[in-house]
This record gives sequence, structure tokens and C-alpha cells, in this order.
Amino acid sequence: MQTLTEERTQQDERAPRRDTRAWLQDEVTGRWAFGLLGGWYALFLLARYLEPEPHDVSTVLEWIGIAFSVVFITALLVAGIGLAMRRRWGLVASLGAAVLLVADSIACPMTGHHHFGAWVVVQVIGSLALAGASIRALRRT
Repeated sequence: MQTLTEERTQQDERAPRRDTRAWLQDEVTGRWAFGLLGGWYALFLLARYLEPEPHDVSTVLEWIGIAFSVVFITALLVAGIGLAMRRRWGLVASLGAAVLLVADSIACPMTGHHHFGAWVVVQVIGSLALAGASIRALRRT
């Protein structure tokens, strides 16, 4: 049985954590960066192609949709720039954009803005896949 002092000594011997800013500036492999860029490009085109006309066009939903779209497009642009530069912060932005897209995909049919259909399924599966790839890339690099 170890004493509290021995446990603290073992914990102190671990490698010190790096500064978050330095960690975010680390370079990622081109395979992860450009693979995620290609995935986002494909999902964006596919989602735009499959997106149906809105079912319920109320002014409140329209303003919420516009605000959400601005935030998502901004996150997507930040992710694209970061991934093109092959920086870890691009992976974090990619994960954030994927989470926003999952939330949007679920909110659309629940609010009546769009009907549930293939577009929602493709968008949810694609954004979950990109979120998983972003997490995996963050852990591997």
C-alpha cells in the first residue's frame, strides 16, 4: 500500500503539460488535414445538393437559421484555414463545426423548418463521421 506522499511523487514525475497555445500551434500530418478538408468539401456539396425547400418559413425560424448559418460558416472557414495550414487548431475548429452541424441537422426537422428525410440523415452521419475523424486526429497527432 502506497502512502499519499509516494503517490504525489509519482504524479510529479510525469511529463509537464505543454501550454495550450503551443499545443494548438502544433503541426498535423497532411493526411489528416487534407483528408478532413476533402471530407468537409464533399459533405458541404452533398448537403447543399440534397437540402429541400423549407417547410415552415416563419420570421423567427428564419432569423435563427441565418444566425446559425453565419456561426457555422465562420467555424467552417476557420477550420478550413487551420487545416490548410496543417495546424491543430484547425482540427479543434473542425470538431466545433461538426458539433454545430449535428445540432442544426437535429433542430431543423424538430422545429418544422424542414421535413425529415435523406438530407437530415446524410448530414447527421457525415457530420458525426467528421467529428469522429477530428477527435481521432487530435488524439493521434
